[in-house]
Amino acid sequence: MNLQINGKSSEKGEDRMTDYRKTPMILINEVSRLMWEKVRSRGMTHPISQRSGQLILIELAKRDGRTQLDLANATHLKAPTISVSLQKLEKEGYVSRRPDEYDLRATRVFLTDKGRELDARLKTFIREQEAISTSCLTEEECDSLVAILLKIRENLVGEVPEEEIP
Repeated sequence: MNLQINGKSSEKGEDRMTDYRKTPMILINEVSRLMWEKVRSRGMTHPISQRSGQLILIELAKRDGRTQLDLANATHLKAPTISVSLQKLEKEGYVSRRPDEYDLRATRVFLTDKGRELDARLKTFIREQEAISTSCLTEEECDSLVAILLKIRENLVGEVPEEEIP
């Protein structure tokens, strides 16, 4: 029995597992896992070894002083995950939380100096790893890859049921 990919059967005589491992989602997952293994192997551990912490730090580096709801929407993480991750990041001294000066019901999250230093190290590492991992691609291929991945991400984000969006 052949595995169907994108509604098409494999015409090659490949076995099911070979076809399965060549699907875009499996390959994207494998590349992502390998990249984050590199992060951990370089001694970059807690809190950025946790995906939620990484995403929060990245978003705060883009725009500091966001609310938890802003972070949940930007990272596509659920509110409880944001809350737990922020507690860990705050305990480790990477972020601080302060009441919004105009809306006392809201709390704003800010990177600390320690958080900014960690973000700078992470950005440097990501640039280095990206250069290594994409050195086999032309600039045009890199641009195409980014465009395709953005398209897939937008498609997946659009499929999230409204009741699951915080």
